[in-house]
Formats: sequence, structure tokens, C-alpha cells
Amino acid sequence: MPDTTGGENRETVATAGMSDPGETLLYGMNRRGGSPVLVGRAAELAALQAAFDAVRQGGPAALLIGGEAGVGKTRLISEFAGDVRAAGARVLIGGCLELGADGLPFGPFTAMLRDLVREIGADELIGLLPGSDRATRELARLLPELAAGRPAGEAGSAGEARARLFEEFLTLLERLAVQQPLVLVVEDAHWADRSSRDLIAFLIGYQRALANVLIVVTFRSDELHRTHPLRPLLAELTRIDWVERAELPRLSRGQAEELAAAVMGAFPDRALTDALYERAEGNPLFTEELLACPDGCALIPDSLVDLLQQAVRRLPEDTQEVLRIASAGSGATSHPLLARVTGRTEDALTAAIRPAVTGNVLVTTADGYAFRHALIREAVHEDLLPGEHSQVHTKFALAIDADPALVGDGRADMEKAHHWYAAHNTTWALISAWQASVQASRSVAHAERLVLLARVLELWDQVPDAAERVGADHVRVLEESAAAARDAGEHKRGLAFTESALAELDEAADPVRVALLLSQRHLFRKDLGLPEDMKDLHRALELVPEALSKQARIQLLLAASQYSCHTGGEQFAGWGEDALRLARELGDRDAEAQALTALAGIKAGPLGLAEPGGESFRLIAQARRIAEEIGAYQPIIKLVIYESHLLCGAGEYERAAAVAREGIADAERHGLARTRGAFLAINVAEPLRYLGRWDEAVEVAERALDLAPPTLTRVGLWITCASIALARGDLATAVRRATACRTVLSGSRYDDQEHLPQAVLDIELSLATDGPAAAVDLAAETLARYDLSASSPRYVWPLLATAAAAARRVPGEAADALLCRLRTLAEKLEVSGPEQRAWQLWYAAIDPRADDDGAGAASASASARLDAADAAVAAWEAIDQPYPAALALVVAAQVALAGGPSGEQIAALLLRATGTGNGARTEPERLGLTGRELEVLGLVTAGQSNREIAAALFISPKTASVHVSNILAKLGAATRTEAAARAHALHLFDAADASR
Repeated sequence: MPDTTGGENRETVATAGMSDPGETLLYGMNRRGGSPVLVGRAAELAALQAAFDAVRQGGPAALLIGGEAGVGKTRLISEFAGDVRAAGARVLIGGCLELGADGLPFGPFTAMLRDLVREIGADELIGLLPGSDRATRELARLLPELAAGRPAGEAGSAGEARARLFEEFLTLLERLAVQQPLVLVVEDAHWADRSSRDLIAFLIGYQRALANVLIVVTFRSDELHRTHPLRPLLAELTRIDWVERAELPRLSRGQAEELAAAVMGAFPDRALTDALYERAEGNPLFTEELLACPDGCALIPDSLVDLLQQAVRRLPEDTQEVLRIASAGSGATSHPLLARVTGRTEDALTAAIRPAVTGNVLVTTADGYAFRHALIREAVHEDLLPGEHSQVHTKFALAIDADPALVGDGRADMEKAHHWYAAHNTTWALISAWQASVQASRSVAHAERLVLLARVLELWDQVPDAAERVGADHVRVLEESAAAARDAGEHKRGLAFTESALAELDEAADPVRVALLLSQRHLFRKDLGLPEDMKDLHRALELVPEALSKQARIQLLLAASQYSCHTGGEQFAGWGEDALRLARELGDRDAEAQALTALAGIKAGPLGLAEPGGESFRLIAQARRIAEEIGAYQPIIKLVIYESHLLCGAGEYERAAAVAREGIADAERHGLARTRGAFLAINVAEPLRYLGRWDEAVEVAERALDLAPPTLTRVGLWITCASIALARGDLATAVRRATACRTVLSGSRYDDQEHLPQAVLDIELSLATDGPAAAVDLAAETLARYDLSASSPRYVWPLLATAAAAARRVPGEAADALLCRLRTLAEKLEVSGPEQRAWQLWYAAIDPRADDDGAGAASASASARLDAADAAVAAWEAIDQPYPAALALVVAAQVALAGGPSGEQIAALLLRATGTGNGARTEPERLGLTGRELEVLGLVTAGQSNREIAAALFISPKTASVHVSNILAKLGAATRTEAAARAHALHLFDAADASR
């Protein structure tokens, strides 16, 4: 991503002649619709920070950062530069110009000197150098104005002059680094001239003598063809112990969606994010440029075309001709297929294609080729003339039809569908799309199936005998499309397909089809969070009595019982029992297992509570045995969702996460990772968060978000990530995630398991950012907005405790009124299971006047308050929730500090809060430190460098650096010194110190 720090640095580099004009143009374009936040680069920023910390500790460090054009190297450097400047460092940046070996020598270093002169003045710069006159004349070789009219450099051979220049530049850096830490950045090193490459190698090679200086070099890895002069230099530098080489990856799907949301100011709809990711493939610049198009960019913006085709236009014309034909291919194209379509022998094709592979325009696959980026293929494809376009796609379709083996197994129908459609042959496009949709269903390729069926619907009216051609009527296609939309998580489209199908049917003539579609409509509306009633389900059941169709009746009863049992009531239990009876009468074991699963949820009641070993779990176990016997997937995935949910509510977090993980694996095998699998990720991440395994929880949630799951599923994942970010003090991430949740839920039907956790998060965020008074106001609004009496205590208790904590922080009438309202709610609220009991005790510790056991009135003694906090701590520790237990201990220490127990008791409470007291897990476990990371932290605390750590632990310095970066992130420390101080404060190594 181009630099967005403002015009000053970019102008400086440009006037020095050291910046690519194309890059400058892209920079200006990007500012049009660039993201206000850096997305998806936390790990890379942490690595840069760790390297900076290493040089501040006295060790050498250099980073070589590669990445394709537009991937965000400049933006990353800009963010890092801002951070280290704020920490007191000086940053010198120089870029290389695309002039190759014949360009201006030492280009980036001239830019750095010019920036330095502007910053401190020529006189001060000259004053830094020993033997100022000679040194100044040597540096004048880079910046002639330093010579003040005198000849630059001294007489001597070219080799001697070069050596003196290198030494003087090194000396200048040494003097600058004495004043403050120095970061030296060379950008776009793939365009570096020979002299610049030599100076880069010299400076990095002498970094042991260059204390307090970090060197960062960026380059376009996609420009490094096999004979590129930078390749051997990178290989040489990478062999140096303190040099790290990293490749900046493209954004994941979830990160690209987050980038789009940051640019647009709101989360875009699914269709847009899918199209963006398909075309931009996670490249940040490409994503932003496509977003900036007012018409949605049906064609590639001119601003990108030149950049994308730079490498193509350098290739021989014969190669470009083959590329134009290859661009019509769908993804990767096999060598034999491309030979057939181009009419060339395989040897002739190899000769023509080789320059494209060497130039990184194409990449090789197992049996053929693919364009390095989808937009390059698209840009080349747009060069085809209209007649060529249809002709080439027709050749592809005919070649595949004649020999399906030219494409991968099971891909022939899908490939033909693509090419007939692109060739504008509507009849064969419709037929092949229908055939391909059947194949996609068999391959559990649900998203692809939906695309193909949508194409059939698009072409239907253009083919007069469409129904005869595909052997199905229009309603059947709509029904299949709705089913595909459900499997793909496209609930809005599924609802639209269902509505269209209902509009074409007469319930008197076709009651079964209408009933099943009414049931589908109800489920889609529920999944979309739209206001729902039971009219569709009731009408569906009326239309299909048992006498008409027992099999259809079972489907309707299962839909009614499975998706509506959360409201409770005998009616739903009756539907579940009827479904079970009919399934057993018909011998339908699949439906029997689904009915047992639905009954398990109904038995848990509207509160969703069940004791391990109770009736709900017994029914789930019975359903699992049947489903496993017959190999049925639908019952298994549903029971896994119920079981993991109930286990989590019962405080069985380890078991809940394990069950949900198994469900995710099953979902992936059935092509439902994006829907069922992503939903189950919530049931993994939540218990992991409760257990204090925050890194794992975030990893699970982020991986699921990368799949772009349905909107309401994202909300659950966002809440988990935001809650962890807030607990870690990462307010920016917490605010961003919470805002996204709020945007979605604002237009959604109330659901306690979504809206109440969001409310808790909002109150905590308000407390952290706006203060307790604002948090109290927000809590009062929340209580007025939602009917908590009809909500599950599982989600109400956290809300009450959070609101009480805010109210206790600020005196006044508003806070008193809120506490009064909370006490009324708490007195009436049910408690079931150990987790809810822990929340109840925690609430009593926060607001002692609400404690029925005698923390009593407003004048409750410190001793009574400590007893209440101790009860809460014990309850949290009993279910292994370390974070709220630590918070309760801190509250106890605050009570003690206000007047009561001795200083020793206060210290003991705080030690317990950090995990070092008796009965608590060790602090390393709480912080998520592995055994190896604890070893590394011990050596960091002892003041050892990465190289010394590597020698002590028999690992490489690079591995040591990775461990240190992970440790800093887990401790929330910015530097090694801060991490060591944290370790000492937590007494992590007291026993080791005492034994010395």
C-alpha cells in the first residue's frame, strides 16, 4: 500500500529523484479511498518492533521485507516509522528509482542525506563528522551541495574513493545513533543500482560496529526474475545471523473485508466482498482502487491497468499472444489444453510461454500455468477484441467437451459452463450450468453451485425451451437455488429465491411444495435476524397433514421444533415428539436422530441450560449413536451445536471446545466450513476465552472470519475478538470490532445471545473510553431497551455485573438509580449452574447491598466486602475462569487498601490476582507462555541478546527472535526491558534467582 503519512516525506524523495513516478501516482490515487487504519499487519509490525528493540539493547538487526506491488510495504513502513519516531527514534527513508544499473548511483542514500539536511541543517550535519572537511567532501559525492563549491571527494583510485565514501557514511550513521536510535529504510530495492546494493551490503555487514541502528530494506518480490541482480545479494545477506527476511502476504478474506469496511465506513454486503476478494485476491492497493470506482469497476480502473501490464508489455509479442489466449482460461490451465486451443505443438508452446514464467507473469502449477494475479489475467483478457473473445472461449469449450481429461477430475462441466457463458452461447451456457450445478452439489462446492444455478435463472428466459433442455421447471431451479444459498450461507439470496418460487405456485394445486417453501422462508428470516412470527410454520403444517405426506410432515415438524425450541412451550415439544414418532414409523433413522437432537434442545428450555448427565445430554448421546451408525451428517452437526452450547453453559469449557472442534472438522469435510463450521468456531472461541487461552480463541475466531461467514455468525466472532482486545488494552481493535457488531445488530431482531453480550461489550468500552458516567447512561439505556425478564440468565448476569461495576465508579443520582434497578432485576433473576452462580457472587461483590447473605446495607464493612469478593473468586476458580477471578482479587485488594487488613494481606491478594499466589495457576500459564517462551523470557530478563539466547538454547537466532516477538505480544510489552520488568514484577523467576 502506498505511503499515507502525508506529503512531506514523499515530496522529499521525489525531489531527490529517488522515487518511482508510477509509485507517486499510485500514492495519490490511494489517498482517494485509502483505509484510515492498517489492516492485517499486526505480526509484521511486531517483528519490526522486536528488531528495533533488539538494536536498542545493543544487538545488530536488519530486516529484508518483500512483497508484490500494492501489498502494503510502504504503508507498513509508514506505520512503523510513526511508532518509533514517537518513541524518540530518527527515521531516514530513501527510495530507489526504476532506472536500473544505469540510473543515479546511491539514489536512496542521497535522498536520506537531503532529508537529514532539511531536518538539522548542513552545518550541524558537517559538525557530526570527524575531520569535517575531508568527510564532508566525501559525502558530497552523494549530495553535491555539501561541498559548498569545492570539489567533491579526494583524488585517488575509484576503489579507494568508494571505500572512503562507505566509511564516511558509516561514521555519520554512528554519530547520529549516539544521539538517538536510528532506523534506516531503503525502499524498492528491486530498482537499486549497483552502487546502492553494494552500500546496503556494506552497512548490514558492519552492523556489529553500528550500534543503535536498525536497517530495513523493502523490495518487490514479484519483480525478482531469475537473473535479477538483487537475488544474489538477498541470498548473501540472509546468511548473516542478525538478518531476517520476510514476505508480506496478501490479506486473508476476512482482513480484506475489514479493509473494505474501513474504506467504506461500514461493512459491505457479502456479494461485494466476494467479488472484491475474487478480483483483488487480498492485495490492499487493488482492493482500495476497486472500491474507489463509482460504478463498481466492471472494468479494471485505468490507474491499475498500466501497473498490471508493465511486466506483460516487456515480453516478446509471441508470448503476449499466447497470454491473451491463456487469459480466457478459468484459473489454472493445463499445458495440453493450452496447446490444443492455441494450435501449437507442446514444444512450441513451451518456448513461447517460458518468458512469461521467467518474468513472473505466469506461475507454474502441477500440469500447467496460472497468472500470478487474477487482475493481471483480467487486464490481459480485456485486450481481446470482441470477435476474439467469443472465438477463444468457444475453442476452450469444444476442446474440453472433446477431451474432459484436459481439465481436472470433476471439473469438465464447470469449465464448459464458464466458457459457453463467456462465448455468449446462451443455450449451451444454460445446459452446461445446470449440469455443472449437479456436479458441484456432489463435490459439496456450495458457493459454486449457487453461482451456476443463478446463471441458469439468468438465462432461463433467453432459451425458449429451457425446461425441456434441463429437465426441470423454473420453480425447481428456484428451490435448488434456495437450498444452495442456505448451504453457502447466502441467506438474503435464499429468501429472495424462496419468495419467487412461492409467487409461482398455487397452494391448492401443490400444497407440499408450498409448505416446504413456507418453512424455508421462516428459517431464512430467522437466520437474517428479521422479525419473525409463526404464521409460515403454522400454515405449512396445516397444508401437509400426515395423511397427505408423512415424509414431508416430518421435515416440517423438524424445522418447527429445531429452530423454534428457544422460545419454549409445550407446542414445540409436541412437534418434536410427533417428528420422532413419525420417523420411527417410517424407519427414517436420519430424521429420528434429528428429532432426538431437537428434543434435547427443547428439554434444556428457553434458558438453554442442562446438567451434564441430564436428560438433554442423554438424548444427544442417543442421537449421536444413531447418526454415526448410518453415517448421517445433518443430525451430527446439529447435535454438536447443541452439545457444545449446553456444555459451555454448564461451565464444562474444555469439553465444549473439544466437541465444537470435532464439529468444525466434520463441517469442512462436507463443504460447510463457511456456514456450520464458522458458527461452531464461536462455540470453540467462547470457552477458550473463558479459560484464559486468549491467543487460541482469537486464532480460531480470525480463521473463521477469513471464510466470510454469514453476518450474524460474524457478530459472535467479533464479540469474542473485541472482548479479548479490550481486556488486553487494545482499544482501537475493540472499538472497531464493537462498531461492526453494533451496525449489524441495529437492524436485527432481538436475540439475547447476541444483543446482550454486545451490550456488555459496549458498556465496558464506554467505561474505558468515555468514563463511568457515560457507561452508566449507556447501561440505563440498555435496561430500558431490552426485556430482560424474557432473556436467559446466562446472558443477563454478565450485563448486571458490568452495569454495576460502572455505577460503583461514579457517585450521583443516575448511578444510584441504576443500582436500584439492577438490584430489583438481580433479586428476581434465576441462577442455574456454576457459571451463573459465579456471576451472581461477582455481582454481589461489586454491589454488596445486593448480597442476600449479609454484605448488607450501604455501610457494609470492609470485612464483609472481602468475604463477598472471596466467594466470587472461589466460584470463578472452581470453573477455571482466571480473568474474572483476577478482577475479583483486584477488587478485594482495593477494598483492603481503603481501610481494613494489613499491607501483607493486600500484597497477598495482588499476588493471587497475578497468578502467583497459592491455589492459582502459574502466571506463565495465565499469560499463555509456553515452556520454551518462559525459558527465553528468563534469558531476556538476564539481559541476553537473541544470539546469546540462541547459543544457550541451541536454536537459531531467527527462532529466538520469533520467540521474543511472541513474548512481547503476550506480555503486552513494547520492549525487552519492559518485558523483563514485567517478569520481575510478577516474580516469575524468584525461585531461580534464590538458587543462585
